[in-house]
Amino acid sequence: MRANITYSVDMQNIPEEVTRIVNNEAHGLSSDLHEIESALRDNNFTEARNRIMSARQALGNADIRLYELDQIMASYIEMVNQGEQQETPSEEPPEEPEIDEGG
Repeated sequence: MRANITYSVDMQNIPEEVTRIVNNEAHGLSSDLHEIESALRDNNFTEARNRIMSARQALGNADIRLYELDQIMASYIEMVNQGEQQETPSEEPPEEPEIDEGG
């Protein structure tokens, strides 16, 4: 059973937070694969099979997490693009009238 956990971060920290989550997922998957490799090296095939099943579950969870991160990044890109559009004026500001102080 899955539950949603909601927390907020500053918008400028979103890429770093997504990176942290991706690194965490990658570390977990890498660890699972090394455990499979170790069990196979030790000719412990039952343990290898158990580790394979565990890794498959972890891959499914990683897929869900990657989907969630994709949604976060899509929203982040949209916010960044909207911010850039608001900062870029659509028309050039009117020119200041020239004042002739000499005459």
